[in-house]
Amino acid sequence: MISISSQSKMFNAADIAPVTADEAHRLLQTALDRFLVLMESLNPQDWDKPTACAEWSVRDILAHQAGGYASGTSYKEILRQASHLPKRGQLIEDAINAFQLKERAGKSPSELINELKQVGPIAAKKWAYQFQLAKLISIPHPIAGSLSFRYLMWIIHSRDTWMHRLDICRATGKTFEQTRDHDGRIAELVMLDVANLLKKKYDGPALIFDLTGIAGGTWKIGNGEAAATIRMDMLEFNIFASGRYTYEEARPLATITGDVRPAEEALKKILVLY
Repeated sequence: MISISSQSKMFNAADIAPVTADEAHRLLQTALDRFLVLMESLNPQDWDKPTACAEWSVRDILAHQAGGYASGTSYKEILRQASHLPKRGQLIEDAINAFQLKERAGKSPSELINELKQVGPIAAKKWAYQFQLAKLISIPHPIAGSLSFRYLMWIIHSRDTWMHRLDICRATGKTFEQTRDHDGRIAELVMLDVANLLKKKYDGPALIFDLTGIAGGTWKIGNGEAAATIRMDMLEFNIFASGRYTYEEARPLATITGDVRPAEEALKKILVLY
């Protein structure tokens, strides 16, 4: 028997509306504002705590965010950071992230917060409304397939800040603030990416993803009658979809009703860009 929760209406994930420039700006600014509120609530002992990001402490994530938003202040800064080429087997974003952390190794958390306050709103506005030439460029990417700079600026930067806020809340025991409007839209755009991914990599019957929680929702992926429903907490699903959980770690957190085999096959293929 296939069942879905009564929390929300079911939608077709392939029909999720794309982001506009105005919405991209709202998502970026809200993600930034909430991240800064969290940063200013942390205690001195929190900064060295490990996170789900391999080799990154809470302070390292803050440094990454400061460096990431700094990259959005000008073409010059984009090129300066992008000039740090990856080592063999390293993703280009990992090389840039390492440079951002190295450059800020001597800064205190308060200095990093102040930097983020200064560069964050500038980058949010420029990513939304400027860099028009850069937004025309797409590059090959092992996770996203083809990665456009508009997709990076309009969707991934806010998603990255959102996900790292969750990383830090989990590491420090802080409450992860959620609203239906902001966090629900972040989750929805992740499901659009999941739908596009499974269209390419999953050759099975339709599935229903029933993600529970304040900002959850219910989405169908695929055509025809759904063979199974995958029910999972929305935050846990995003931790998994980002690669922070392995399939083996995530599977006990998911309840599958209906045909288990294709649902598990689909879950094993899910990895989207954050």
